[in-house]
Amino acid sequence: LSRPHPTRLTPFPMATSLSTHQLFTPAGFTGRRVSRGAFRRRATSVNVRASYGDAQDGDSEQMHVPEDAFKNELGHNISPERKAATALGNLFTMAATRVILDQFTGTRHRSPVYYKMVDFLSENPLRNGNEWLAKLMREPDNDLRITAMRIIETRRVFAESEFNWDVMNRVAKEEIEDDTLEMNKQMLMRSLGVSAEGSPSEMSGSADRQQSEANSSW
Repeated sequence: LSRPHPTRLTPFPMATSLSTHQLFTPAGFTGRRVSRGAFRRRATSVNVRASYGDAQDGDSEQMHVPEDAFKNELGHNISPERKAATALGNLFTMAATRVILDQFTGTRHRSPVYYKMVDFLSENPLRNGNEWLAKLMREPDNDLRITAMRIIETRRVFAESEFNWDVMNRVAKEEIEDDTLEMNKQMLMRSLGVSAEGSPSEMSGSADRQQSEANSSW
């Protein structure tokens, strides 16, 4: 099999499943290439330093996420990092599938394999990336099996060289900070007896974020 040429993509919001409609949205990628960060794949729990609870005088308590807080599809305990990595793996499968479908479209006509993939997606929505690919590889149609291999390789290339890990890390932290500030602001307004219904401050967080996403290249 020839290695698929990495196609530039348009990032889309995190999702738990991918419908046929979502896959056929026009795409174009403008993100820069960055190196992939390392994951601690064997972790079962996480300990972080944080000031919270009854900590006083600048002291910090140690935050511990219980080992059974998150579980995988087999019921095994996994860390929050592994849970996030699994979600990203599904996202990368969705992105790679969209890349391959876009390659099947062509400039003048669509490949017959394109319609085979449309039918397969209609009957098998993409929710769990690995399970979905395994099912695609078991199809009797050789075209679909070859397509599964192309998606697997494209997913690897996308994760290693196309996905902007720096932007993801920065935006995730910024959104947590913004949401925390907005919720504290609303709580303060309610405690002071000020009606927050329809107030500019209550709507500013989501409006500013939507405007930022619309103007950004990621």
